[in-house]
Amino acid sequence: MRNDDSLATILLVSRMARDGVAPLSASQFWRMVGQIGHPGGLLGRSEGDLIASGLGEDMAARVVGLLSRPVAMAFELDRLDQSGIATLTPFDEGYPQRLQARLGSRRPAILHAAGALELLDQPGIGVVGSRNVSNEGAAVAEALGRQAASLGLPLISGAARGVDQLAMKAAFQAGGTVVGVPAHSLVRTLRSPGVRRAVHEGRTVMCSPYAPDSPFTVGKAMGRNKLIYALSDVTVAVAADNGSGGTWSGATEAIRNDYCRVAVWRGSGEGPGNEPLERRGALPLTDTTDLDQILGGARSDPQPGSPPKQAALF
Repeated sequence: MRNDDSLATILLVSRMARDGVAPLSASQFWRMVGQIGHPGGLLGRSEGDLIASGLGEDMAARVVGLLSRPVAMAFELDRLDQSGIATLTPFDEGYPQRLQARLGSRRPAILHAAGALELLDQPGIGVVGSRNVSNEGAAVAEALGRQAASLGLPLISGAARGVDQLAMKAAFQAGGTVVGVPAHSLVRTLRSPGVRRAVHEGRTVMCSPYAPDSPFTVGKAMGRNKLIYALSDVTVAVAADNGSGGTWSGATEAIRNDYCRVAVWRGSGEGPGNEPLERRGALPLTDTTDLDQILGGARSDPQPGSPPKQAALF
């Protein structure tokens, strides 16, 4: 059973069971929590109570409206639960502590996840890069996936075409585990036979801060990038454009905010932005077998499991 803080968070932020009142954005939610304290304390309070506590009139009315939909929200949560999708807030057991510690007020207020939730808090290796990767870059992505598996660490990526899927498939086929953070519909992702099989066998978890049935947008792809970095001990950018694109923006944000160690591939298959990323502070990687050296002190107590049988992930 959910505690009051978890329930209030979902009611205030979730875009499921919408009834004409715009849910709060994550930034709005965390600002309000900083102002009024635990969100569970808002349940059952009137507009007047909320105004007296410091909320503006418009926000107080909005909060009361959002908190008045528990029945409809319970139906939506039950529907997701029956389909194997958990809905986690920072007030729930199972919400990744890495997101709490590394993202702070940038962490998502809601995370939908399906599969082996324990993988979300294990040390892992992120791999990101272009959708239209060269043959040489593709080989690097696959080698990184296999290297993650050999080190007994989950491979963390965005499940997009190109570098993401290549690295994830390679890790999975090498007997490793996979954490996927898709920017497209989580429901659609889970329809893949390979993903369903991996979820059933405890070899993967797919998670998203967005409504599980929401379609892909560029904004969502940009927004979820920080989760890949924050869930990883080190994230390798295989091929980046220079000054633009999701790989560039995600890597520069991670370097700037110290989400994790950021490495960049320097060799055949690299993108035009790779050398500029090194100048901004990314660690150069010229041999995929050197990945464990870059992990260094960032690697903390990995827990390799027994090798699973091979299967196609996508």
